[in-house]
Amino acid sequence: MGIKIIKNERLWLEDAIQQLEKFSRFKGVVDIVGLPDLHPSKVPVGTTIKTEHIIYPFFIGNDIGCGMSLYNTNIKVKKLNLDKIVKKLTDTQICGKYSIGGGNHFAEIQIIDKVFDKSLNIDKNYAHLLIHSGSRNLGEEIYRNYASINGLEEGSQEFNDYMKEHDKAINFAKENREQVADIFMSMIGLKYSNALIVDCIHNYIEKREDGYYHHKGSISAFQNYAVIAGSRGTYSYLVRCIPQKETLYSISHGAGRKWARYLCKGRLENKYKKDELKTTQLGGKVITNDKALLYEEASEAYKNIEDVIEILVDYNCIEVVARLKPVVTYKC
Repeated sequence: MGIKIIKNERLWLEDAIQQLEKFSRFKGVVDIVGLPDLHPSKVPVGTTIKTEHIIYPFFIGNDIGCGMSLYNTNIKVKKLNLDKIVKKLTDTQICGKYSIGGGNHFAEIQIIDKVFDKSLNIDKNYAHLLIHSGSRNLGEEIYRNYASINGLEEGSQEFNDYMKEHDKAINFAKENREQVADIFMSMIGLKYSNALIVDCIHNYIEKREDGYYHHKGSISAFQNYAVIAGSRGTYSYLVRCIPQKETLYSISHGAGRKWARYLCKGRLENKYKKDELKTTQLGGKVITNDKALLYEEASEAYKNIEDVIEILVDYNCIEVVARLKPVVTYKC
């Protein structure tokens, strides 16, 4: 297959192709897919790279195990008072062993906007919670020890050591999301009972019989169900995954960036005041102690999530289960 880019004529596609061409020449690299959310980074995000007999920690980077967890809070939507919630969360922070992280990580209260498939018993009457976070300092420490672009040969001691640490980071990242979900809900002060609906990871190495699949901002379609996140001012989607060889059995993890972070403030500061960015296009509220994120994580900085979903449906690699509407986005 070589390099395959999954896109349509409308999708804004950042120039990450040259990077992928470079990586395609690395020893043991067999196939690469760029998904609809593809955008440049040290390793382009929205990519799956398949190798044989060798792995590359460099392809995964520092946030090993990063992913999303969706919970039913068992709080009736009609009991949500957004003004009170925002007041309770303002000037707070989740820190210590468990934390959300920076950049595009978040805790988000979601309302089920539409249900298309009742297989997961999604109930629109209840508020849901979406957590996007990873392995934090543990992943960073592991990456520092294996940051070389050189690969690790299958069966070598260094290979075995890395995969052991890699698996620890995945487990901690899931634990971190669970703990952040409880901490966040406790801060709101409403009686809740978080019930996990789906946990999906999008930054890790997946071992399969035919090789190693390096997921850099991509979700394995063998995870059955997943959340594909939009931006704070657009919808997110709960989907059922359909494995397709053409996409290296992968789907997108989100909308994908359209603008680099350093461009956002210059393009938006004359259009919006900071306080205006605290209310989204869908009427949701944004809470952050990092004012730069108001610009860097604005909806305009991201691709159109509807295009991403449409492409994945056209390629028959997802079926949409539900559409989620963010009402409170917390980045602290």
